[in-house]
Amino acid sequence: MRAWRATLPVALLLTVACLQVALARTAGLSPWKGGGFGMFSTTDDVGRRHVRVFVSAPGRSEEIAIAPSLEDAAVRAAVLPTDAALSRLAERVIAREGRYQRPVDTVRIETWRIDYAPDTLAATSRLIRHFDYRVDATPPPRR
Repeated sequence: MRAWRATLPVALLLTVACLQVALARTAGLSPWKGGGFGMFSTTDDVGRRHVRVFVSAPGRSEEIAIAPSLEDAAVRAAVLPTDAALSRLAERVIAREGRYQRPVDTVRIETWRIDYAPDTLAATSRLIRHFDYRVDATPPPRR
């Protein structure tokens, strides 16, 4: 009867660890997040990841700075660059640009991380993922 009480924490810990490793390998999750089981084996933490945001429209194609109101969404997208996180960031960029009457047809988001050469420790940026979000003229129907 009491055996399950001792087994439950171990099973939970193993489940979180396996999920974190799987997401780090398949979805680009920073090993420092999702349980943090990789935090002592890598330098791939939040401080070494960043996003770049590009907007385009007729007569406009430029990289924009991450505004303070977008920082939280940008960090979330950098840590776990899923379609959902990148779409949320793109939608917030579109809404912000719209408030300033700046047209946007497409938002391109790139997530980057800093890698270090093992022999020289030279830092280089590496693209993790790019994501294009197209602004449709007609929104999808609501259900």
